[in-house]
Amino acid sequence: MKVCFRRWIPALLAMLFVTGILSGCKKQETEEAGNTGSGFRVEYAADSVGVVEDPDAFQKEVDEALENAQKNLIALEYKNEAYSEDGTNFACYIANSTDNIYDMFIAIYADAELTDELLLSKLIRPGQTFEQITLNRALEKGEHEVFLVFTQIDEVDGEQVIRGQRAVTMNLFVE
Repeated sequence: MKVCFRRWIPALLAMLFVTGILSGCKKQETEEAGNTGSGFRVEYAADSVGVVEDPDAFQKEVDEALENAQKNLIALEYKNEAYSEDGTNFACYIANSTDNIYDMFIAIYADAELTDELLLSKLIRPGQTFEQITLNRALEKGEHEVFLVFTQIDEVDGEQVIRGQRAVTMNLFVE
């Protein structure tokens, strides 16, 4: 007998998504790596996937997903608009949230391919903020949609390791 959880999965997803802990959870038909038939798929924020057949195992996977996601969570804290009179110096609000456990740096790019770098910050600790940024080059008057990339960094055996990364859009206004 198959158990269908399609009705309560959206509610569970909405609750977990709002807290930023679990990126997805859905029933799927799968034939991966010798696993055939139906099962529940759990996607962790940490990019792991577990497929299970019964509700008890599903709950175990959800609990594990929450634990793994909390270890790799990036709390984004920024205002998506910044303003400048000269095209180089912008009043803004970008922070490494106190909810984050890792240092991070931010980068701002003018293009979606992330090749035209406008800014690369030094490492910022949880709780530190930018209220003003200075770009590498001036932007023309008008509105510019840019890409703000948050990158979490940890030190492992004397080397910096990326623990998480998220990209969002931001609007820069030059008056």
